[in-house]
Amino acid sequence: MPRGARIALAALVAVILVWRMLVLGVNALRENGYPTTASMTNSSQDEDSPITRLRKRLANNPADAFALGQLAVQLQAQGQPEKALEAMSGALRLAPADEDTLLSAGDLFLSAGKDEAGLSILRRLVDLYPESGGEVWPKFLTALEKVEHQSFFIRLAQDNPSWWPAFFRFACENGTLAGVQPAFAARISAANTSVDERRCFLDRLQREDHWVLAYQFWIDSLPPNQRQWNGVVFNGGFELPLSNLGFDWRIPGQDGVSVTTEPAEAATGKRALHVTFVNKRYNGPPIFQYLKLIPGRYRFEGRGRADGLNTALGVQWGLYCRGAAGAEGDQLARSDALLGSSDWVDFQQSFVVRKECPVQVLRLELANPQRDAKIAGSAAIRLRGSVWYDDLAIKTVN
Repeated sequence: MPRGARIALAALVAVILVWRMLVLGVNALRENGYPTTASMTNSSQDEDSPITRLRKRLANNPADAFALGQLAVQLQAQGQPEKALEAMSGALRLAPADEDTLLSAGDLFLSAGKDEAGLSILRRLVDLYPESGGEVWPKFLTALEKVEHQSFFIRLAQDNPSWWPAFFRFACENGTLAGVQPAFAARISAANTSVDERRCFLDRLQREDHWVLAYQFWIDSLPPNQRQWNGVVFNGGFELPLSNLGFDWRIPGQDGVSVTTEPAEAATGKRALHVTFVNKRYNGPPIFQYLKLIPGRYRFEGRGRADGLNTALGVQWGLYCRGAAGAEGDQLARSDALLGSSDWVDFQQSFVVRKECPVQVLRLELANPQRDAKIAGSAAIRLRGSVWYDDLAIKTVN
């Protein structure tokens, strides 16, 4: 073969080999997922997308938990939940105690319908960072309203984490009673209820006229040694501290009035109620108690004495039906009025509770000077001095 022909043939073979190598190389790049020059030209927008940038960042540092978490969020937004959960799980493995990662992970798992995992992650977050509760409580409350998550919150209520009171107050003030009630019941069964929890929940039940439920929860949440008292008036001998909640004695804060329990001469037990007025203009009962008497016949009784009580009318105990929306209803009974100074005196009066009177209020009030009056006194007068009371009770009359 002439020399020129051999050179031409060799050149042709070389061109064919180069073309073949190029084809194989491009196919290999495509098969391995790397962008070719053509794809870069046709998808420059993808090169600038958050997902692409995050993948490049992770290629440089596979242990970048923040980038992995952000990638999970982007994948979720683009409708790739399985890949998003996989990426977020990786972020949690890399940074299991990072505050931002935990918050993002909790949100993502909840939005993906993985509620139990999401709630557990958020619990870990507030266990480690209680100050993050402001962001977590609304998410917890949303879950608390769903029956399928009751077991999670019942376990929380029984575990008694340090942040529980803060969450419960948020739930008590903003959630539904149906959602909050199982958690409160769990707290009672575990003997974990605090005074603030009881006050918030019981006050709400009473405020919304769930009196039967309030009464039962109040009794159930009492300390064991207080649940078996005899009589209708709770702590009528004033031997226990005044808790100011539920169906115990309630003491509205008033300037110029002191309401305490103190040792007293001739008291039946160790203490008696002592109410002191310091030149105080009367503007409401200094102490009262809600009652749940069933229809029937009763007798109200007790003992009291005045100690330099300077007022034209004196004070008395008045028992009333609680009217609609808290309005004052009919007077059922009252004690004798105390004024000036006196020794201990006994008082009693029989009365009837009808079925139209499901809730009653026993309160210390201004006496009415009219002997047969069915209402309290209403004069704008000042009171100075004090009164003592002991052995208040309401007994069934056959």
